[in-house]
Amino acid sequence: MKNVSELAQADGPAEQSEQHNGEVLLRLTDIVKSFPGVRALSDVTLEVRAGEVHALVGENGAGKSTLMAVASGALEPDAGTVEIGGTLLTAASPDEARSLGLGIVRQDPALLLDLTVAENMAIGVGYTRAGGLRAAPAWAQSKLDPWEMGISARARVSELSVEQRFVVEIAKALALKPRVLLLDEPTEHLSIEEVQRLFRRVRELVKDSAAVVYISHRIPEVLQIADRITVLRDGQTRGTYFANEVTETDIIERVVGRALDTVFPPKGSVAGTVREEERLSVAGLTGHQFADVSFSVRAGEIVGLAGVQGNGQTELIRALAGIESASGSISIAGSSVRLSSNTAAARAGVVYVPSDRHAEGVFLPLTVGENVVMKKLRSVSRGGVISEKNITKIADEQIHSLGIKTPSSRTAVGSLSGGNQQKVVLARTMLSNPKVLLAEEPTQGVDAGARIDIYKILRSIADSGAAVVLLSSDGVELEGLCDRVLIMSRGSVIAELEGADVTEAEVTRTALTSTSVRKREPFKATTATRLHGWMRGDQSPAAVLGLLVAALAIVIGVSNPAYFSAFSLNNLLFIAAPLIFIGIAQQVVVMGSGFDLSVGPLMGFLVVTASFFIIDGGNLVLGLAILVVAALAVGFVNGFLVTRFNLSPVVVTLAMALALQGTFLTLRNTPGGAVSTQLSAVVFTNVGFVPVATIVAVIIALLVEFALRRTRWGVELRAVGSRKDAAERLGINSKRAHLLSYILTSLLVVPASVLQFAQIGIGDGRPGLSFTLSSVTVVVLAGASIFGGRGSFIGVLAAALLVAQVLGVPAFLGLSGAWGYWLPGLITICAAVLYAQIRRIRRNS
Repeated sequence: MKNVSELAQADGPAEQSEQHNGEVLLRLTDIVKSFPGVRALSDVTLEVRAGEVHALVGENGAGKSTLMAVASGALEPDAGTVEIGGTLLTAASPDEARSLGLGIVRQDPALLLDLTVAENMAIGVGYTRAGGLRAAPAWAQSKLDPWEMGISARARVSELSVEQRFVVEIAKALALKPRVLLLDEPTEHLSIEEVQRLFRRVRELVKDSAAVVYISHRIPEVLQIADRITVLRDGQTRGTYFANEVTETDIIERVVGRALDTVFPPKGSVAGTVREEERLSVAGLTGHQFADVSFSVRAGEIVGLAGVQGNGQTELIRALAGIESASGSISIAGSSVRLSSNTAAARAGVVYVPSDRHAEGVFLPLTVGENVVMKKLRSVSRGGVISEKNITKIADEQIHSLGIKTPSSRTAVGSLSGGNQQKVVLARTMLSNPKVLLAEEPTQGVDAGARIDIYKILRSIADSGAAVVLLSSDGVELEGLCDRVLIMSRGSVIAELEGADVTEAEVTRTALTSTSVRKREPFKATTATRLHGWMRGDQSPAAVLGLLVAALAIVIGVSNPAYFSAFSLNNLLFIAAPLIFIGIAQQVVVMGSGFDLSVGPLMGFLVVTASFFIIDGGNLVLGLAILVVAALAVGFVNGFLVTRFNLSPVVVTLAMALALQGTFLTLRNTPGGAVSTQLSAVVFTNVGFVPVATIVAVIIALLVEFALRRTRWGVELRAVGSRKDAAERLGINSKRAHLLSYILTSLLVVPASVLQFAQIGIGDGRPGLSFTLSSVTVVVLAGASIFGGRGSFIGVLAAALLVAQVLGVPAFLGLSGAWGYWLPGLITICAAVLYAQIRRIRRNS
């Protein structure tokens, strides 16, 4: 066996002389891809042939997932070509790649949480293949049943466990019957039985002359399933080998391929600075992504957390810091610490250095000095007043001691390099005199020179008596710094390396050869009762609102029997009609995770515009056509600005609202232009005591609800609102969906404006302004998620009726007019709190 240095020299095209005989179904040629500050792929070439499983292995950050994103059309390469089945992929397009026969199972499943399993699978494979949206549930169920994991095709993806979501992603990809299937870490959340089930399906695919690219850190699985293996390291291919001609050791050595070449300070266990006392003790700690973790760290010791990314290390170290919830016990210097409280952890002497220094480490608007002393404000202030002199003195000492390169302590920390910003974070840490230091990727994005300084700082903190827990994905760093290393896999600590065993190669070998299985509870079938499923769905708020409307009607009717008169009911339903239209309008854009503050001013603008054309002697058809064109123009401008320039919907629609308000006040500074008697006759037509206008509003609401559930437009709108990035990876045009939602929203304001004009009888735009808040009230009461993806237009009907009913309460109960404002506000807040609690309970369960 060659040693590491010999392997490094031998790297390059290590293809065996014998060739696999199948047709090349996936060819990546000289692929180059760079991101800001890093070259992820450099001239990578890969050929995958029909009838083979081709494994792709490498360390974290080697470029495997980036390469597959390029192959699947999700990323545009800077250079190089992609061919699928002999056809060139002309642009980065998941749709085009899928049409050429490529399917992909991503490490981060491209699932839309607010959509059902069936809808997700239908989008993923194409509506035609699924038999259309109506047939999709039965089709999807037939693909899921063989997995025996209790997944209902009608369940919302957000209700599934992590394991079940991965199975949905795999089943979706397999349902395509792809010529090329990319599997990116597909077994991370699967049990042994499920892994073998997947492998059987993979073998069936390659038997039918398909090609499979299998990306995994788990070498035993790779050797079990792969025909050939390609090694990526540092964004370059380091050779392709036949699986039956290499061992685990061979692969690991080729994956590592480099020697320890960074200067590190002497370890505490070597220098004799590690003490006997246990400074940190963890017992049975369990939380999200990790379970039953127990270990201890002595004073002066640096213990590393290692393993393939996504195996619970990040969640564990954040739970130790009290940032994430956990159960079990943590003791600092013999004293128990309350879990899930960063305040309690900090008081016990725990200091956490986050991996994302910009988001969680430094305060960018503040100076270097202010950042350094942030945890010692008491020592630099008197009576709550901070002394600039004291800040400068303490900060200058740290700047000199740690070699922080900055013009002065008063320089904005945001102007420093990444390495110097990290030194500022560590300076603050040292001033805290931590008992326990938790460092997550402390040298991430830091240059080589600053790395050496940071290593010395970490070692000095340990030598001062602190227990240091270091999470790092860099094997060299772990080898050079750590006295011990804990290897994590699937949420558990599977091995502990100590002394001479703490080497980069051994860390990598242990992580890659893990065969551990993630601990979990038995699956609970998602095929709940119809009532339970309905209560968890989008329509349940409508039922709650309906009961509230009925209860309120009874209370008012008992107090004032006139409430149930034909005149009263007619008036109530007519008031509800414009609220239904404006509620539908707002909910359309909210479903796509947008917002429109211009609906009220647009309503006022259209009323004023109508007062010039829809009058006696005017042309009713021409007037309505002008209103439609004006609304379409406003909707297009809103949607174009939001999607084309990626502007905030609130900013865009607020500006539009002000422009529209100024326009209609200019057109009619004082009200004028009486409504056409022809329009009034149509608008005020009744069927019994029910206004025709309300009937039309209900019909439109039901049509939009049908379109939301049963048409591609509706599914894609919900998909974009649920998770924009996943929708785009599935080939959905999110910009088009957003643009159409703003256009439709403005169009739906037209009938509300017509009703408003007929009701007030004159061209006055000011009454329309209040309908922006009314639209928000209706949407919130209807139970829609303001973040997009979830909602019901049937709920809008019930909410609009409730708001109209509440507006009339003061008159029937003899209350002051102020109650007409207080009651809607109170009910809206109560509904928002109720729905938030229900969603929290759903999420936790």
